[in-house]
This record gives sequence, C-alpha cells and structure tokens, in this order.
Amino acid sequence: MSITEANRLEELSGSRFEVADGQPDVRQWEVEDLHGNKLGKVDDLLFNPASRRVRYLVVNLKGNRLGLSERKVLLPIGVAILHGKDDTVLLPEVSHMQINILPFYEKGVTVTPDMEQDIRNVFVTPGAYNDGNSDFYNHDQFNQERFYGLRYPGDNRV
Repeated sequence: MSITEANRLEELSGSRFEVADGQPDVRQWEVEDLHGNKLGKVDDLLFNPASRRVRYLVVNLKGNRLGLSERKVLLPIGVAILHGKDDTVLLPEVSHMQINILPFYEKGVTVTPDMEQDIRNVFVTPGAYNDGNSDFYNHDQFNQERFYGLRYPGDNRV
C-alpha cells in the first residue's frame, strides 16, 4: 500500500469492525515508558479497513506525569509493545521529546500522507527508510508482530 492511500484510515470505535477474537482490546489501557511513567491512555486504534491492519494507536496524553502537552497523538503501532502480563502498552524506544513534537490528532480528521510522513520522521531520520520499497507501511514502525510480541511470542496476530 502506498502512502497515497493513507487517507483510508478509520478509527476502530464507531466503525463496523471490532477487535479480532482472541486479541486484546487495548483501548483505555495505560501507556507507559520503560520507567513506569504514565504517558496517557490508548483512546482508539486507526486501521486500514481494506488490509484490516492497525497502523496507529490514538494516545490521549491527558493526565501524564511528565509535563507533556495534554492532547491526542498518533503513535505507529510498531513503536509500542504490550506488557508481558499487565494490561499496559509500553513505549520502549520512544523519548518524551519525540512524543512532545508529534502533531495533534482530532477524532474524525483525515490523516493525510503529509501528516503520516511527519509522524514517521519523528521516529526515523528522513531518508533512512528509503529502500526503494513503495509500501510506506513496510517498516518496523508498523510491525504488529512487534506490538504483540511479549504477550504472544511467536504468534503472528493481525
């Protein structure tokens, strides 16, 4: 899928889709850094209905304990992982500075290719991922297996 198809993302809440049987519904789960600092909660999931792949976590930073601006942001699913046992989403390699420079997200706003590129550039040096592959989502930032890894080792959930 190319980035030009990015505007086909939908929020799971209010869509005709639901979390697949046997998969955790991470909405309303706490989001923490590896030091246990609360960053916010997962408000929703943005997914592509055609591929049925989750691309982003919508994270509400309200109530964070790090002085981050309280707003909703999009985090590519591959930058987060599920805690091995607790109902918590962890951000093992994401700095507070990266979260602070993410663009604001509002429910119902079309996610444009430029917005997705801006989000991606927060986590990767521009050009570092240009391997000639035209699939924007073929990158670790969008790797669902990494997200579910600790909870479901060896399980390739979609």
